[in-house]
Amino acid sequence: MKRIPVDVRGLEFRAVEDIAPKLKNRETGEMKVNAAGVPVYELMVTVKGEGRRAELMSVSLPTNTPPDVRAGQLVRFEGLTGFFWETSGRSGVSFSVTAIEPVPEGAPV
Repeated sequence: MKRIPVDVRGLEFRAVEDIAPKLKNRETGEMKVNAAGVPVYELMVTVKGEGRRAELMSVSLPTNTPPDVRAGQLVRFEGLTGFFWETSGRSGVSFSVTAIEPVPEGAPV
């Protein structure tokens, strides 16, 4: 499946929740891993462009060491990509990144 790079210039991302493991099975608590066996974490953020209203989006990050991201923090993404999925009559766009970095207080976004 083709990943489409996302241009993040002019966008502000703010964590809505602390980063958390992405679950493969909510009933058992089994954590999702990618094809290489690396655990996948999920971060819910608001994304806002200048003059636009904020939207909510979920971003996945495969990593053995998740960054320390807390609710309310501004974050920067590296390698943000989107990909279209379709299964069982449902479809959507999922987003993943290669890195997430909290923005230090007072630093430019």
